[in-house]
Amino acid sequence: MNNYTRCLFTFIILLFLCTASKGIAIEKDISKCKKIITIQKGDTLAKICRRHLGEYSPELIIKIQKYNSHIKNPDRIFIGSKICLPPVSEQEIPLESSFFKPVFAGKRDVYPPSMPGTISKIQWINDNTAIVEGRMDTDANSIFYVYVPGDQEYEQPGLEKYENNTFRVTAVIGRQGRDYDKTFILKLALFDTMGERIGEITRPVVRTHHKVNEIVSFGAKHGQEDDIGITGWPGIETWLSVQELDAMDADNIDFKIPQGRLVVNYRYMGYNPDERYLSRYGRVTLYGSSCLAKALLLKGSIKKAGEILRVWAAQADENGKMPRSANVIGDNYISPDVRTGETAHFLGALALAEKITKSGEWDELIRKIVINYLEPLTEPVSGLILGGYNGIGSQGYNKPKGYEKITWCSAEHNFDLFQALMLISHVYGDSDFGRTCYNMALRIGKGIDQYLWDQDAGTFNRGWRPQGPDRARALDCSSWGALYLLKQAGLAKNRHDEKASQHYLKRAESCLNYAEKHFKTTWYYQTPGDKKGSIKGYRPYAGLIDDLRYEDGADPGKMINWNELTDMVWSEGTLGVGMAWEEYARHTGNKRAKNISREIYNNMINLQSLSNKGGMLYSTKQIKGHFTMGEELASLSWMAYLNLVTSSDFYKKDNIISLMPW
Repeated sequence: MNNYTRCLFTFIILLFLCTASKGIAIEKDISKCKKIITIQKGDTLAKICRRHLGEYSPELIIKIQKYNSHIKNPDRIFIGSKICLPPVSEQEIPLESSFFKPVFAGKRDVYPPSMPGTISKIQWINDNTAIVEGRMDTDANSIFYVYVPGDQEYEQPGLEKYENNTFRVTAVIGRQGRDYDKTFILKLALFDTMGERIGEITRPVVRTHHKVNEIVSFGAKHGQEDDIGITGWPGIETWLSVQELDAMDADNIDFKIPQGRLVVNYRYMGYNPDERYLSRYGRVTLYGSSCLAKALLLKGSIKKAGEILRVWAAQADENGKMPRSANVIGDNYISPDVRTGETAHFLGALALAEKITKSGEWDELIRKIVINYLEPLTEPVSGLILGGYNGIGSQGYNKPKGYEKITWCSAEHNFDLFQALMLISHVYGDSDFGRTCYNMALRIGKGIDQYLWDQDAGTFNRGWRPQGPDRARALDCSSWGALYLLKQAGLAKNRHDEKASQHYLKRAESCLNYAEKHFKTTWYYQTPGDKKGSIKGYRPYAGLIDDLRYEDGADPGKMINWNELTDMVWSEGTLGVGMAWEEYARHTGNKRAKNISREIYNNMINLQSLSNKGGMLYSTKQIKGHFTMGEELASLSWMAYLNLVTSSDFYKKDNIISLMPW
């Protein structure tokens, strides 16, 4: 045996003994282990704690290392190796207040720091000129600007700064005798000695008719100083004042609609600049705009809701097809695709507007969508409505050459349609069109019950096609599915069918309990101001779904394992769960349901309070191509719904809640 062979043989023996000793160490303590697990790709001890023990703290990491002496670095453990997880006593489980997990692992802040000062007062000295006063907590160079969101900044000369850190400037805000009801942004931009912009102090102002020397102070109405922590309706109104613009000021000619109003769907902060193009080019969406219009109608802001609906009504073609989204600032992109779910929400908003105003303005379009769009999309076997159309031969900068029909029926789309059609049938009563809508709703409801309900799971499948059910687990299928079932329960009760009413109530409870079991999450945050906390909510999906895959990152093309995303709170979906529990409590008087709804609302208020403009993150986790961390319109609108329906006065409004097309 040569020297090389001896060395190799000795090394193999030592390696065997080393491995065996580790195996013996685990085997010797196996009675003390809660479980033995095998390390997977990407695992760290922190991830293992959350996945297998349900908790995490530095103390638990230390305890695991004591049980597994072969682990030297908790962030570098080898795939395939075994780990003994010790039992954890209640005393060892840390309180939420004692540990926090920043979403970006300390590399990037969740929210930017609060503004270094404030704009506190304006005094109008004539129709379009005002003296602006405020405070700046810095000695940086500064320039004062006025601009409309999406437009260029206009410098205002004559800025005066004083020793007590206050400033004063005379600013022109809009054009003489024009630009009323338009939102302007007042901005004090801060620069370093090299001329680089390092910060800003801003304040949105809505231009209105006013008296000479009228003073407007920005105090309690705007929440805490610098707009930090504005929640509820004041926060919603502040966010809208930053995002909205007169439709005639749009750069996209198709959206220049007289007496129309646009609300940009996204607002992006410094922590995810890769998606800021969506707000830079003024992305507006049919779904977000429809949700907002419904919230405004319920709040009593009928004029503004009508202006929002008017812009989108102008986009409908002769067959009732409407684009999903468009850019309206510095770009003329219009989505070539059409989706039934978004159309359903718009249809519900039109029906609600028609019920409240009785103006007849929306009558022709309602009929066009129902007869020309929905009826041709009826799937003959199930009676459900297909998902819409994909535009052919267009990337959004020219009209599609044609449309390809989507051959899949979405549960979510059909829930939305049932709600909208039931409201339309109420608005039009016993007329031919009213009966047409009522019968279509009944047919859709029958299809939902027969083809979308999963008896074994106790919730709805994501969709259906003639080849069979789409059994992907989506949160909306449990939450919006529960809202559909509760509507059916109410309708059955109205016709004195107690057996059917109880049947639907039982299924609604099953859906909601499914959501509680499979979708709940907690997000831990830490702000630059060192505010720490946690927000409980729900993620959008559960399990593995073949058509939902990562587009980038370490494993592009890999299916997303939604069960691993325990820190992802999807605000829009979470608020949908809150609405469903609130409605279930209204039907049954169930105290647990009411408590869950209140808990969800309070958590979402907490999330809203992190914004400096009253906005709400769409998701606490960015997944490119699927979920964004931008502040988003539909999420804020669902917050408005939940805010409204929990008001005791709301139930007195013509029983509108029993008709509302959620």
